[in-house]
Amino acid sequence: MENNQQKRPYKLGLALSGGGARGFAHLGVYKAMQELGIKPDIISGTSAGAIAGLIFASGHSAEDGLKFFQDRKLLDFARPLVSKTGIMTMTGMEKRLSEFIHVETFEELQIPLVVTATNMNLGIPTHFSTGKVVPCVLASCSIPIVFVPVTINHHQYSDGGVFMNLPVRPIRELCETVIGVHIDPLEPCNHIKSMVHLAERSFHMGILSNMNIDTRLCDIVIVPKHISRYSMFDLNNIEKIVDEGYRQAKIVFSRPKIMKKLNSLIIQ
Repeated sequence: MENNQQKRPYKLGLALSGGGARGFAHLGVYKAMQELGIKPDIISGTSAGAIAGLIFASGHSAEDGLKFFQDRKLLDFARPLVSKTGIMTMTGMEKRLSEFIHVETFEELQIPLVVTATNMNLGIPTHFSTGKVVPCVLASCSIPIVFVPVTINHHQYSDGGVFMNLPVRPIRELCETVIGVHIDPLEPCNHIKSMVHLAERSFHMGILSNMNIDTRLCDIVIVPKHISRYSMFDLNNIEKIVDEGYRQAKIVFSRPKIMKKLNSLIIQ
């Protein structure tokens, strides 16, 4: 087993789950990693995790990512649309993200990135790692019905969470160690507040079934404790969500067994 691990091309992989605005917690986790001098050799992301992964892979810090989203509203990134396949389009996100990262293709990224989306025509998960990067990230974020699917090579793609919300499997065999950040847990709820709340919980329930496989494949798992209190579309509590990820990452990384595992990965 040791010999097989030594042949793996990457020491540390980082898998980032989807979860809408809860994905700001990824910025907090990355901030904690930066403070420890830990840098992933490859990143795998779904939905919100794909956006965060793109920010990190293009060489930006957690602080840069926070500035990108601060003082923004949903309509800065998405616009209502009359369509048979969705009610919003992410043209705003496409423009702003492209201008922010200054990168056009996967090949130009500083850290290798794998983006998971769902091929709605074939009904299968697809893992992108070459070609134009922003369309693939937008495809991975396109929650069915809410956002119009993104067309890539004549196929329509939607949110990668439909099949793989915590995308560990695409990088597991490539890495000696994998950190998984799961920001989409489902906690008990005493009262369904609205149609949007009901739709959110239904979506979470649907994707939770595919999370267990990938969670078990992680060497280290970070699940921010109070993240469920925030909505998928909550842009009013960005700093609080970032802090949830940061605090939980600090707790996990301070555990003796995990710290020992990470010591060999710390940048000197």
